[in-house]
Amino acid sequence: MVIPSFYTLDGLHTRNGLLTRACPPVLPPAAIDALPAPDKPEQLSGERWGESEIIANLFLGDLQDAQRFDGMIISVLPDVMAAEPRRTIRLPFLANGRATLDTTSALIAASLRLGMPVLVHCEEGCERAPLVVAWFLKARRGMTLDEAYALIKRRRPIVKDRRSWLGNYNR
Repeated sequence: MVIPSFYTLDGLHTRNGLLTRACPPVLPPAAIDALPAPDKPEQLSGERWGESEIIANLFLGDLQDAQRFDGMIISVLPDVMAAEPRRTIRLPFLANGRATLDTTSALIAASLRLGMPVLVHCEEGCERAPLVVAWFLKARRGMTLDEAYALIKRRRPIVKDRRSWLGNYNR
């Protein structure tokens, strides 16, 4: 699968433009439940969340998190935001239907295989980006969307379940 360089603001692309390796082994649900929660203090009302680590090296966050993140940044926002770092890879949520979800999942998988930390963000980190991460967990890690959302909500309780936005793509 080729990731076109026009998805980035400064022409970044994956190594040789190809994403072709097999995904890591699937974790059984009992193993997912046994994963420890990241070490973060309890969230106080009105306080910023900061990025949330969903699985090793895969983070979910908002636009402010992208400004501070040291690693690959994937924006699923429909428009370029002035506050986004120039190195941000833009894959707008459902811009090309399911193909966008699959492309984003492939990019996340390839980056994680290379040991890179990855942040997937939307404006507030509670709707679009979590849905994209849930799709990645479904497509590349063999989870159901129920299992994926359960894990994501344990790691980032502000997440809103937006599976209904998938419509017919969820088949």
